[in-house]
Amino acid sequence: MHPSPSTPESITEYILFHPEHSVIICRQCKYAVAPGDRIKKHFQSLHQAISLQTRKEIIAYCETLTLLSPIDVISPRLENGPVDGLELISDGQKCIHVDCTGYLSASIISMELHCRTHGWKKNDAIMCKKCAVQTFFQGVHRKFFEVDVERQQRFGLDILLNDILEEANRRDEEHSLTLNHVMESHLVTKSPWDLRTDWEKRFKGKDMKVLNELTKKPEESEGEIFRVWQSGLRVVQKCWKGVDDISDRGWNLILFWLNSSNPEKAASTPFRLTTQDKTVDKYIHTFEKFNS
Repeated sequence: MHPSPSTPESITEYILFHPEHSVIICRQCKYAVAPGDRIKKHFQSLHQAISLQTRKEIIAYCETLTLLSPIDVISPRLENGPVDGLELISDGQKCIHVDCTGYLSASIISMELHCRTHGWKKNDAIMCKKCAVQTFFQGVHRKFFEVDVERQQRFGLDILLNDILEEANRRDEEHSLTLNHVMESHLVTKSPWDLRTDWEKRFKGKDMKVLNELTKKPEESEGEIFRVWQSGLRVVQKCWKGVDDISDRGWNLILFWLNSSNPEKAASTPFRLTTQDKTVDKYIHTFEKFNS
């Protein structure tokens, strides 16, 4: 079998080719059309509303396909339906008589006629059950096959849920990337350190992962960078030593300036000198990171 060519866009509105079944389906009629002259006659007699040029394109395209005759088309298995493009009869009937191979019909009336072959009489309980059915062809070649609509719905639901989860994961990743980038906060939420250093403004839009890598302690082999890192300890210790006894020297006003985020104006409260034992070491370590 030769590979089937792609359906021209101008005729996809009218026909649907199923290569797995080797049939061409009329979208408006919702059933397959037998190959050969049947296709030409079908569109000439039933679809004159379609332009002559489009009908010629449909016929020409179908001639390039390898299509099976109705008697050679194999009905799909229960788990492989429904077939796209075919009419779905949800209130079909299936014979469940013990001696029947599973006759299918589109209506209860057809089923009653069939059940008479099993000796069924009008007042007897009919041996059939409701099911969804489809057929490729109409007329003498009509042959119904059962389809599992619920399975198809579950499959469609699984696809929908999977799409929803993928979209949620995509949004989570985008949100995570947003969170990883420095964003300028509202003025009232900024700490004095943020206001004094303009840290958010300086690094706005930068990736926090990249910035975090820069805060790691440099290796001794990095020379000057490593020495700058070490000098942070001495600088902070010296600064702290300079303010530790500031009250004893009567320079309490300096504490209000130290606590201010505005270099042009003193704060309304003084810089706190009461700390835990490890606070200074903690700030030294922080200073070293940002100094790197």
